[in-house]
Amino acid sequence: MGFVQCSLADQVQHFERVSGIPEGECGMGKKSFLGSIWFKQVAVVVGYIALFSIIRPLSDAHWSLTSGLRLSALLLLPYRYWFALALSDGLYSLPQAIECEPQFGLVWSLQYPFPLTAIAMPVVWYCKEKLSLFPTKRLVNFNALIACALACSTVWSVYNIGGLWLIPNRGYDIDATLFGSLFVGSFVAVLTMVPWAVLGKLSYRAGTLKSGLWAFIRSPLCFDGCLIVVPALLILSFLTYRSSDASKPIWALFEFAPCVWLTLRHGWRGTVFGGTLTVASICLLFSWGGNIPDLDVVEVQSIIAFCITCLLLMGARITAMHVADQTEKANARQATLLARQSMIVSEMRLKQASETLEQVCGEMQFNHNRLMTRFRLMLPANESQRLTKDVTATQEKVYQLAEAMHPSAWRRRGLRAALKENIGRALDEIGIAYQFTVNGRGFSQASQGLHSMIYRLARESVVYVCGNLQCTSVKLLLRGAYIDERRVVVLRVEGVKEDASYNDDFMLKGQHGRLAQKLGAVGLDLHQLRENAQIFAGELHVRTKANAIRLTALLVDASENEREHKAPSSPFRLWAG
Repeated sequence: MGFVQCSLADQVQHFERVSGIPEGECGMGKKSFLGSIWFKQVAVVVGYIALFSIIRPLSDAHWSLTSGLRLSALLLLPYRYWFALALSDGLYSLPQAIECEPQFGLVWSLQYPFPLTAIAMPVVWYCKEKLSLFPTKRLVNFNALIACALACSTVWSVYNIGGLWLIPNRGYDIDATLFGSLFVGSFVAVLTMVPWAVLGKLSYRAGTLKSGLWAFIRSPLCFDGCLIVVPALLILSFLTYRSSDASKPIWALFEFAPCVWLTLRHGWRGTVFGGTLTVASICLLFSWGGNIPDLDVVEVQSIIAFCITCLLLMGARITAMHVADQTEKANARQATLLARQSMIVSEMRLKQASETLEQVCGEMQFNHNRLMTRFRLMLPANESQRLTKDVTATQEKVYQLAEAMHPSAWRRRGLRAALKENIGRALDEIGIAYQFTVNGRGFSQASQGLHSMIYRLARESVVYVCGNLQCTSVKLLLRGAYIDERRVVVLRVEGVKEDASYNDDFMLKGQHGRLAQKLGAVGLDLHQLRENAQIFAGELHVRTKANAIRLTALLVDASENEREHKAPSSPFRLWAG
């Protein structure tokens, strides 16, 4: 506790003694650290003034780019640099205030250097901390962003109106039109610049600035913007410039059509790219002449602000929907992958259980023969025959159970032998003819999981067909192919009732259970069969006739790379990244 309560100098000296560093070096490190902090503060001041000096000649009352720069700086820089932003804002305005003091008065010159950045700081802080402007490092809340832009534009306009009111003999009235022109001009400029700052904040990765720029240049957004949006805006701007004053606002609205198209394709990033070009072209076509704001320009600016706001919110919603759709697809792929793995594991367990039962059956036969050899003189002949018969029946049941779990023909000679022999034997025992055909290519190279699904669907389809139709014959077709570098397998099971007079309800009901038991099937319905086919991105089609039922399953053996995605945004939240 004594060390915690001591002064900073005592702590530095104690650290020097403990670490063996010569006294004074930690002090030098402290000075270097403080020097680094002051250097960053000075760099922020110099950089902000430089950017302000570049943007200020392009900014006017109907397109106040300086407002966009102020809000962008507050959003991008941490709180520790806000004082430097306010200081640089005041330093830049101070010479102009001194120069215009004789013309506008002392009171105006005293309030003019007060930094507008400092006025907006409480608003930006509230939006960041209370409204979750940036929920995560890679997400932005567009509801809070628009609210922040509106609030900052409002407080700046009120402050500017107050400054104009302090000017004596100004020669014009301060009315709603003047306030609207200042507010809309600031808001439009904020919507022009701030989304770019947000885009840079979300896309920036340390040490990847050059690669990020090249990735943006090669992106579909840049390609569509430069190849389609820019030429379209040039044509529409030319038509707007050559049109009459009455129809000029109408042509200006048509300039938003390329921006809408880009928004629909690329979300809010398309709005940022196309909206900036659209707003810049319209603002350059409409000018504010003299000291009195033009009502027509204010109306056009209001329409621009409304359109950009709607497009930005719509683009955010489209991006959020795209993210939610990708997340849903990723979750579906993950669930499908887990279902495949679960199916493969279950088949492996059935295979192990089948092999174990065969081994147990062989041990039973060996132990029975050894016991009968030892006690053959002690048992009567009829008793010995009865015991042998019972043991043989038990062994047969165990073998049938092992075959139902996992056919031995599959383990020894492959899946084709299991489909041909195991299913054919089961159907032959209940008097149904069976035909098995394999054609195409790529079937033998299919994955183990696909082979397991083929056998599972084949036996379940045979049981379903025989359970819903008094079949006299069953045909099974297996066809493999390559489509778009993916291995595709088609499984077709068709049950046919050739003799119309054959109508035995006992055959339909009793033998159906025996067939399912022999094949190890559980008797899935059509809905469950479709769900099994969908595990391998497949489809199941059913075709029913009076004397035939055909089930066709299409299975795809394609490996899919699963990707992690962020949680989808709520329908009531415009959070996008």
